[in-house]
Amino acid sequence: MKIENTNINFRNETINGVLFLPNRKKPSPLVIHLNGMPGLEPETEGERFAQELNHFGIAYYAFDYTGVRNSSGLFEYYYSQENINTIISFLVHHPKILPNKIALLGESFGGAMALCHAVRDSRVQCLAIRSPVYDTKQIPNLKIFDGLSLMWKLNKQMRFPEVNLKSFFQNQSSHYNPSKLISELKCPIRMITGTKDEILDAKEIEKWFKKLPEDLDKDFQIIENADHNFSNKVHFQKMKNYIIDFFKQQLIS
Repeated sequence: MKIENTNINFRNETINGVLFLPNRKKPSPLVIHLNGMPGLEPETEGERFAQELNHFGIAYYAFDYTGVRNSSGLFEYYYSQENINTIISFLVHHPKILPNKIALLGESFGGAMALCHAVRDSRVQCLAIRSPVYDTKQIPNLKIFDGLSLMWKLNKQMRFPEVNLKSFFQNQSSHYNPSKLISELKCPIRMITGTKDEILDAKEIEKWFKKLPEDLDKDFQIIENADHNFSNKVHFQKMKNYIIDFFKQQLIS
């Protein structure tokens, strides 16, 4: 595995990320990881997904949105969506990346972002999403929203504009809402969640999944007793195998 640290310019800010490259001479397909809020540091993805994807010849990129940890600026949902576009535009020109083999992996809030972006960007060949936020307008209405917002701000993991956070999310999330966009998706998708998700209801995610176009290459799995973060090692491995098998099928010709 070869590791490249990147700082990608976005407006007047920089996006901090890590590119994990397979040890081979020819260019590789690429999976871009989209965090939840705030999710884990990009460096930790080496052990979570990158090593195994690299083993199969697939590169992997993890990053923090602007306003998160070592990326500069403030977090805004509008801009986090545009972060993805900027990153893809940067990485398709990397000499070790196949520009026509780009996939997204979104977890939790990153699942919402992945679907919203894939609908708009034909460069995305496929996507996999885990425990996805299916309706971003519901986030401010969660009973645990105040607790989540405190967690997001802990140790300045996430930095927000000085605004009412609930109103801020209600306004911004209405423009990129996966609940409204799911029927427009055109690329293959795999979706997975758990029955013990403490934040998002698996049955509601399944209802949302059924709004995908009928003729789309799609699949949905529910793992019994898995929580939101698949914190149990056995559950995590099942989820990981499901996602990696899909990327192998779609990205390796």
